[in-house]
Amino acid sequence: MDLKFKSLTTRNEIDLIPYIKDFLSKNSDTSIFIGSDSQNTRNTTFATVIVLHNTGKGGHILYVKDIVPLIRDRFSRLWNEVEYSLQVANYLVEHGIPKPNFIDIDLNPDPKYKSNQVLRAALGYVESMGYTPRCKPNAVVASYVADAICK
Repeated sequence: MDLKFKSLTTRNEIDLIPYIKDFLSKNSDTSIFIGSDSQNTRNTTFATVIVLHNTGKGGHILYVKDIVPLIRDRFSRLWNEVEYSLQVANYLVEHGIPKPNFIDIDLNPDPKYKSNQVLRAALGYVESMGYTPRCKPNAVVASYVADAICK
């Protein structure tokens, strides 16, 4: 995964670690959320987002898109979404950014949806890495923000 993030506000590429550290220094009441989503067309497009949510001021969105050859296997594609989010979370923590409040995973707890087949493994994996996962319907960062950026 290429970590060339952009600000959704400006669409300009940012230097991720200094950018987040500066934002956090100016906005002390900030929560950090990370999530990923993917979409298959001719290729598979992954979007990973970091939302810096400041109570009373709203969210600030940073994102990266990665386009790879088409991944037809649903489990592999969904598992990669989780992997991308964890890679970003680990990268931030390794560079002195506080641990994210949540890792949002775009998987459904309802067994009638195919993404449910990956859910338990993904939840366990995220927790085993020391993070707190959220899934649908509470995984707003993955289900809505990353989904919109994928399209």
